[in-house]
Amino acid sequence: MKCPKCHKEVEKGSLYCPYCLAEIPWVKEFDSVETLMKKEQQNRPPQKKSKFKYFNKLKKWKRKKRYIRHISKKQLICLVAFAAILLGALCYRQLHSFSALYSGAKRQYEQQNYERALKIAEDALDLKPESEAANLLLAKSMEKLGDRKSAILVLKPFIRNKTAGVSLYREYVEFLVQNGNTEEVRNVLKHASKEVQDKCSDYICETPVSNPASGTYASVQTLELRADHARIYYTLDGSVPTKDSALYTEPITLREGTTEVKAIGVNDKGIESDMIYRKYVIVLKTPDAPDAPEVTPKSGDYDKKTKIKVTVPDGCKAYYAFDSQPDINSTLYEQPISMPVGYHKLNVILVAANGKVSKVTTMEYYLQY
Repeated sequence: MKCPKCHKEVEKGSLYCPYCLAEIPWVKEFDSVETLMKKEQQNRPPQKKSKFKYFNKLKKWKRKKRYIRHISKKQLICLVAFAAILLGALCYRQLHSFSALYSGAKRQYEQQNYERALKIAEDALDLKPESEAANLLLAKSMEKLGDRKSAILVLKPFIRNKTAGVSLYREYVEFLVQNGNTEEVRNVLKHASKEVQDKCSDYICETPVSNPASGTYASVQTLELRADHARIYYTLDGSVPTKDSALYTEPITLREGTTEVKAIGVNDKGIESDMIYRKYVIVLKTPDAPDAPEVTPKSGDYDKKTKIKVTVPDGCKAYYAFDSQPDINSTLYEQPISMPVGYHKLNVILVAANGKVSKVTTMEYYLQY
């Protein structure tokens, strides 16, 4: 017998191997059932496959192949058609989505195909009518095609609802300027946000400033008006100024009396500023009125032709009238007056150079000869 460990021959009946001292089992080991079944299968001669079994499998495969071929002929066309319809629907939906239509309209606009861009933009707005970008593109296409009024109407709701962005504001006011609606430009930007006003500052005209301020003055004043980057138009009679009013080129002299000044600025885009109103009252200190004039001869009865003389001080003029009150429209005294026949009252006044009027000197004459 052999040692199960070192495989050297040992004496029969030994309990230990004299070489490796391994224990020598004296009871024979038996294989398990599984081991025995495996050994039996390995030792069993190979069986030949039945020809009938092979032919049966072949027949089944042919029947399956004929079935597949039969299904393809009947349903392949429907299957392909369904797939084509599904693919076409997906492609159509993709090509006719808002994003695809907007991109197509923008591309056509950049290529200056404005009619095509307008049509595609309208299709895009059918899907998303509230889109600011698509409405702006539609309006720009309309403007390029010469329909500026329609372009303004497209953008106006965004301005009215105050939902427009800066780009839309700029396009809108530019359309208004080109259409001659400069007054609306001023009103739109006046009520816009600070951000929009900053971005559209080139469309806003500066309001003129004045010096001196409104008020009452005791001397002649010189009025100066100023507005950077704008022409100034003004009136002095209180009427509303326009682009046809007087153009301010030099300081304005304010003389005695009341002057109502109104002025506007107009920038290089033709947009007007807010109007300013100033009122100036000039009250000059002047000498007192002259004394009543001296007239000779004295009142009385006369029996021969007589000349009446009026003493006129320097810087004054004398005016007279018989039997009525004189004024600056009466007869100007230039030489002695012939006394008229009969009974008459002579009234004389003096008018100074500053316009002050003296009291009336009255003489009563009765001439008979």
